[in-house]
Amino acid sequence: MSSEILNNGLNLSMEFGEKWLTDIDGRLEKKHPKLTKSELRNCDKLCRKVNKTAHDFIRDNPIKNGEKIDFIDFSKFEDFMKIKYEWIDNANLKRLYSQSCYYALK
Repeated sequence: MSSEILNNGLNLSMEFGEKWLTDIDGRLEKKHPKLTKSELRNCDKLCRKVNKTAHDFIRDNPIKNGEKIDFIDFSKFEDFMKIKYEWIDNANLKRLYSQSCYYALK
């Protein structure tokens, strides 16, 4: 599957509102109608895995400054994610980092 399709799927998987945490299959199919049901399902599963990996990495690697806890630097997050998922574009990496930091506080 191309990086364009995977990035489209990842972007869809990070939508807020009523589409939050819903399957991306139908929305991705509208953008890429030639994808098979199996390809759509696999992309959804991969995007969920990417989101979980990012959220876990941010949550599991806090930077402690005395009483205060900060988030790991974006460049370290980027390096970690690019090793696992080299296809992720910069826009999705930044959004993924931001969402992961947000959810680490919950």
